[in-house]
Parts: sequence; C-alpha cells; structure tokens
Amino acid sequence: MAEPLSIRPGDPYRRSSVYTYSAYGLGIRCDVPLPDLIESDAAHDVVMRFGRAEPLEPVPPDARLSLQFKGDRAFFLYRGLGACLVVQGREIVGEPDEGMDDQVIPVMAQGPGLSVLLHQRGYLTLHASCVQVGGQAVAFVGDSGSGKSTTAAALVSRGHALVADDVTVVRNSGSMPVAFPGYPGLHLLPDAAEYFGKKLGEPSAQDVEEEKLTFRRDEGFPSRPVPLARIYLLHEGPDLGIAPVSGHESVYELVKNSYWIRLMHDARPSSYFLQCARLATQVPVLRLTRPRDVSLVAEIAGMIEHGILKESGDARNP
Repeated sequence: MAEPLSIRPGDPYRRSSVYTYSAYGLGIRCDVPLPDLIESDAAHDVVMRFGRAEPLEPVPPDARLSLQFKGDRAFFLYRGLGACLVVQGREIVGEPDEGMDDQVIPVMAQGPGLSVLLHQRGYLTLHASCVQVGGQAVAFVGDSGSGKSTTAAALVSRGHALVADDVTVVRNSGSMPVAFPGYPGLHLLPDAAEYFGKKLGEPSAQDVEEEKLTFRRDEGFPSRPVPLARIYLLHEGPDLGIAPVSGHESVYELVKNSYWIRLMHDARPSSYFLQCARLATQVPVLRLTRPRDVSLVAEIAGMIEHGILKESGDARNP
C-alpha cells in the first residue's frame, strides 16, 4: 500500500483556508471553494488539496494529455491547465501549470479525478444523468450529446428531483442497487436551456469551452442514496419508443458507458465487468429511441413517469 500524501509545513501549495462539502455520499475537505458542491460539516472521507502531482511514469515533453494508472494511484496531465494525482480513493492532489489559478482543483478534481477516486473505492461510475421519480432513481446513459441532461431537465421541470448530472455513481453490492446524489448542477446546451426557460430559473454559471449553462437545482435534492429502478439507453431514431435491451447487450452498454472504461481505454478489470453484469440483472435496462427534437421532451418525460409509477403501483396510473 502506498504511503498517504499529506500537507507538509513549508509546502508552497499549502492553503490556510479549509472548505468542507458532501457529494456521492462522501465528506470532502478542500483547499479552495467548490461552488458546485453542497456545504457540509460531516467528517471528511476525501481530501482535495494543492501539492506536487508527480507522474507515475515519464511524460513526453510534447504531450498535451497524459492519463496514467498504476495500482491505487492515477495521474492526469492536461498541458496548459495542470496535473492531478488521485491516491487510494481518498486524496486528490492538484498542481496548476504556471500562470493558472485555483480553478485547477474544481475543474480536474470534480470531473475525472472524483470519478476515478470513486472507482478506487469500489463504486460503479456511469456516464449518465439521474433523476428521482416517485422515490426511485432513473438513470439516462449515452454518448456525449445524446440528450442525457436534456431528458433529466424535462423531468426536473415537472417537479422531480435531480440526483446527478453526467456522472452517476452506483453501489450494487447489496440486494438493491442505489444511486448516490452527486451535486445539484444541471448542465444544458443553449437550445435546451432556452426551451425550458423559466421552469429552471436563471443559470448559475456558464462553461465557455463547452457552451453549456449550469442550473442549480437544490430543491428536493436527496441527502441519501436513492434506489435505482431503471436505466435508459438513449438512441436517436425516427420514431419515439421504449423497448427492453437483452442481457448481453445491456452489460456491453453499461461497460461502454462507464467513466472508468472511458478513461482506461484498453484496460478491462474483470471486477468491473462483474459489477456491470450484476447491475444488468438487478435493474431493467431499456432503450429509449427518439428523434433529435427538443419539443418531444415533455412526451418522453410523460412516458418515463408512467412507466415508473405504474411499476410501483401508483393509483394515478391505469
């Protein structure tokens, strides 16, 4: 087991302020503010801090991007932004490039850094958005641009609570898989943001690079894990419809749309395959096919609501 990292007296990256948050069921202590996360006084499980992020193997001097994994450590380098080291599922160390500011940790740690840290802790991390409907979690899986956040926004605009956007963290070691609340930020492209208008309120931030607007959705945001009831695979097609996915295909899609596999590329840890296979037997995986037309999201949301509430025996559904 590697020695834990620590902040040492005289460290040039040492910060005097400490901020504490919660996300994905973890208490997080950080050197800098993380405005997307929910403030919390809970004991910390994870430390995000500034420090020396040493690579695990030599990095070519002309490399713009480097992702390295070895044992219980992971290293990320984004040339022009900085480097990030994830250790033992409990520590994320960010080192900004010269001239960069404290935003290195929020950008790198909340994205790939936190996803890998959760994987190191044994969780299944899906490239998915997730909403609570009728007390149960519904996840939307798909490639970038497939409409995960837009579909989630359609349900949120109808009064359902956001659980997570873009990264959905699942624990399926027990009899019932659960989705962990991430943080209450919903990220939408301008056309979707314009369509939902005042239903989501004013955006709280904008990502200039991805052109996405962030909408803060604290209302109803769950404080505890939510039972995962369904997973929808989003596909574009001429007609609107929902159909079950076969067992083998559902496992393939879950593996394909996991953050760990997307980062690791050719590495295929057998334990992760087993997690996906188990999840596919615990939760219905359905293909949601729809045209790329934002005006259909209300109808899609109604179909999803009907399926969940009917399954749970809600008397309002036939």
